[in-house]
Amino acid sequence: MDSRLESSKRKRAKTDEEYSDEHSEHKPLCKYGENCYQKNSYHLQKFRHPQRNPVPVVKPEQELQVKEKSGESITICLMSSGSTGMKEQETSEANGTSSSVTAEHGIDNQESKEDDSELAHSPLDVKENIKHKFLVEMPDDFFQFWSFCQSICQQNTLGKLEIIELVGPFELLDQTQKKSKPKEKSDNLLTQWRFYYDPPEFQTVMVGDLSKGYHIGYFRDAPNEMPAFVGSNMESEGCVLTPLSDNLFSAVSQLLSVTVKKVDPFKKSQLTSLKKQLEDWANKNGILIEPQNQILKKRKKLMVAKTFYECGIVVPVDKKTKVGYREIPETSANIKKICKKIVESQNLSEQNKNSDSLQELVTYVQYANDESDYGMGLELGLDLLAFGGEVFHPTILHLLGVAYELLERKEFSVILKAHLNNRRRLATAKTGN
Repeated sequence: MDSRLESSKRKRAKTDEEYSDEHSEHKPLCKYGENCYQKNSYHLQKFRHPQRNPVPVVKPEQELQVKEKSGESITICLMSSGSTGMKEQETSEANGTSSSVTAEHGIDNQESKEDDSELAHSPLDVKENIKHKFLVEMPDDFFQFWSFCQSICQQNTLGKLEIIELVGPFELLDQTQKKSKPKEKSDNLLTQWRFYYDPPEFQTVMVGDLSKGYHIGYFRDAPNEMPAFVGSNMESEGCVLTPLSDNLFSAVSQLLSVTVKKVDPFKKSQLTSLKKQLEDWANKNGILIEPQNQILKKRKKLMVAKTFYECGIVVPVDKKTKVGYREIPETSANIKKICKKIVESQNLSEQNKNSDSLQELVTYVQYANDESDYGMGLELGLDLLAFGGEVFHPTILHLLGVAYELLERKEFSVILKAHLNNRRRLATAKTGN
């Protein structure tokens, strides 16, 4: 009797997996093909899955559990996770953490109409999945830092330390996201941790004191290039992006060096121990821990203009003809004055009058573009984005849209549009403009 029952159970389980091969001529082909993750019977009975590969079972042994506390910092719980298996991964995928980017529109916001649990296509390779979602590729030190965090979890020696929270692309590496996580669309992934002043060139991967909007991320000059540096910004203090290092290990080491001077003796001992573990792990794996002044020197040699962000821009410039960049025929101080007058205009008539000087600069950019000096439009567009103000959004979209098109940095245009459609301040403390 028991053997019959077991046999019956096996047949029912097998039916859900193989049903797509039966009567296939009567069912539509699943749009995700061989990459479909679905295992529920409703989906398998409704769509064909020819030559479907077995569903891989992923069992992460450790989880970096992140919990937010009130106060000035974020708690990273460095502990072993007792939950493993594919079930939770499927839950997070079904809740919408996967979404696709279309070639035509950049963002695919369309939700599935077939079934609430229908999964949007996600590349199985984790690196490709991140690139698919965020439109840029993560460097080696990103994955190495995640490995370091997992090693700390395994050692389980430091307990809870108030430092930083890993966000953005790091969240895709966490295979055990909570079931209650709100559904994310692809444009939300591009803007979820995009702070008010962040240019498209900057991708946040860590946040610290959210009352001030402190965040750390990668800055890259082109979307198809590896990051030029790891930098930070304090949203409550303005737009300035400060280069810290060329990898996350150096950046976090600097952060720990600053933080350790501000905490009590007990926590100072813990942070000092963590800093040593981080640097030992980096040295063991051939990752260079450099002082901040090294990356600042490297950056100054490359940039053609400083911009309001102060970290500069880099564009191709012909060494002989100097074609590629020309200076804006106005000082940074005067451009800020022009922007201030526009923002503070009392009515539309006054705003139009105060915008004449800016429109003149836009005209100069058009001349520069005609002569292949694409850097000028990039600089002015980023200056307006860094200054802030919704009144500048149409001009920003025009200047940077053209610049990114001419410089073949189209992914940045997609990010920019998503940002301006949902531009807001993430710092919890009240700030000025």
